[in-house]
Amino acid sequence: MNKKNAIIALATTLFLLSIIHACKKEENPPTTTPYTFPEIPNFRAIPTDISNPITIEGVALGKKLFFDPILSLDSSISCSSCHQPQFSFADNKIKSEGVHQVLGKRNAMALVNLAWQKDRFFWDGRTTTLHEQITFPIQDPLEMQNTLDEVENRLQKNPTYVDLFWKAFGTKNISIDLVGKAIEQYEKTLISYNSKFDKFSRGELMLTDSELRGLEIFKTEKGDCFHCHSSTAPEVFISPDRTFANNGMDTITNVIDFADFGLGDFTNNLSDYGRFKIPTLRNLAFTAPYMHDGRFATLDEVIDFYNQGPKGSPTLEPIMREKAEKRLETLGHWGLNLSAQDKADLKAFLLTLSDSSFVQ
Repeated sequence: MNKKNAIIALATTLFLLSIIHACKKEENPPTTTPYTFPEIPNFRAIPTDISNPITIEGVALGKKLFFDPILSLDSSISCSSCHQPQFSFADNKIKSEGVHQVLGKRNAMALVNLAWQKDRFFWDGRTTTLHEQITFPIQDPLEMQNTLDEVENRLQKNPTYVDLFWKAFGTKNISIDLVGKAIEQYEKTLISYNSKFDKFSRGELMLTDSELRGLEIFKTEKGDCFHCHSSTAPEVFISPDRTFANNGMDTITNVIDFADFGLGDFTNNLSDYGRFKIPTLRNLAFTAPYMHDGRFATLDEVIDFYNQGPKGSPTLEPIMREKAEKRLETLGHWGLNLSAQDKADLKAFLLTLSDSSFVQ
């Protein structure tokens, strides 16, 4: 073999070896590390999802995507623009702002203890899983104003993201499904469990007399809070069997008169008009304003609203109507008729559900 042929043979061998090495690398993705959640007394076990196991690598990727404006049309906003850590991943605005400061339709929901929330997401419940949820704000003309194809293209051209997807999912082919799964993994790690009430439940401290009176009001017919916000689900304070409700904020005679159809927008069922996802009560101190349309600036306004009693409408939550009518019949008033001290005590208790360590 002459020198020229030897060089060609060597080059060919090296080329084939590089191909074999590349193929071998693709066939043997890196090993991921399972994410370890804290053990939390009094909390239910975190539900597992075998279709998207949570790993340290997946969470790291999801966190980077969550805070990166690359997902939006002009790279001006990220998920964190409307879900800011210091506000328990809400944004303290009546309506959130999208690209070019376009106002959204509703108040941004806080993102806290989502790992326990298996039902529909968004105020109107338009999606059933967290990883599907991300596709909506990306495409929403009031939010990120982008396309799913453009997001995939941008990320695919970014070497850092290609490497992170390889480490998290064992593939360098980036898809919007994997984008959603990564962000889902990160969001499920946003766990709040060190509020004053949590520490009280663990026997680490005592509540004040006012807070204890507020707890009693909360969990009895006197306050009538527990039907929708059950303390038996301390992770979220949402009743396990009641996740959407029309809480009677407006007087409505015909369902088509609702300013916002809520769940009805998704189901097209008239009985769902005006019903919205019941939000967690955790971290209320950080998540004002309140309700889907942000109409209440303070907790005092929220308590006053419920104290006056719900307004009538065709889809008013049945349990609220039943309790209000019973109060009218037996006590002579539609509302709760709480005293000023009662309202102060209830507020004091609600504030014990806030976890300053979570927002810091």
